[in-house]
Amino acid sequence: MKQALLILSVLGMGVAQTSGAAETTFQSNNTLSHTITNITTSANYGSSRNIYSTNSGAYVSSNDEISQAIDNLSAHAKQKEYQLASLTNRLSYEQRQQKVSSVPDRYSAPAIAAANASRVALSSSTGYCARYVRKALQSAGYEFTPNPSAYQYASRGTLSQAGFTKISNNMQPQVGDVIVYDRSSNRPHGHIQIFDGNDWVSDFRQNSISPYSGVYAYTTWRDSKYVDDASDRGIYLAMADK
Repeated sequence: MKQALLILSVLGMGVAQTSGAAETTFQSNNTLSHTITNITTSANYGSSRNIYSTNSGAYVSSNDEISQAIDNLSAHAKQKEYQLASLTNRLSYEQRQQKVSSVPDRYSAPAIAAANASRVALSSSTGYCARYVRKALQSAGYEFTPNPSAYQYASRGTLSQAGFTKISNNMQPQVGDVIVYDRSSNRPHGHIQIFDGNDWVSDFRQNSISPYSGVYAYTTWRDSKYVDDASDRGIYLAMADK
């Protein structure tokens, strides 16, 4: 008898292993009965399948189909990523091109400031260059705290706070550029002037870039909106410091 039971047990195990089937039934909230049957066949005869059945129907999906769907989604995501990168590069390029070709027009703040300075400039110096240039800049909308001396518009960072960037003294001047001369023993207040597109003006219309007969150190400033980009600003600054 024991031998017969043992034989039947072995045969039962063989049947279970041959079918490779295991069935699990569970109850969810006492309302829906789910039966999940995982059927696995040999790799030589096919792939694994998951069969999900409910009292409202059944849905069959193979592992190969799931893997293919994941691969498709991944490929689609990469394609979108490449498209986004391409659009970003194109936008950056167009912005750089626009900035490079952008110069102040007659309605821009630099041009308005230069025009106002040019209109009230005198024929000779009165010693009030800081006052004249300051009023011209403020009339164009630049906001800053006035300084008593001309050189302080550079040394105190006033022009920088107003939206200007220091550029190389070797750059071709354009309308609205501002130059600030350092102070010296002979010129304790320094000097400040603005370019109107033709001449340098301060409280008077100058004959040349320098109001002095000697050589004095100075820095050149330009509205940051008309400087190519941040990297070029660093280059200009390094050149100006030499």
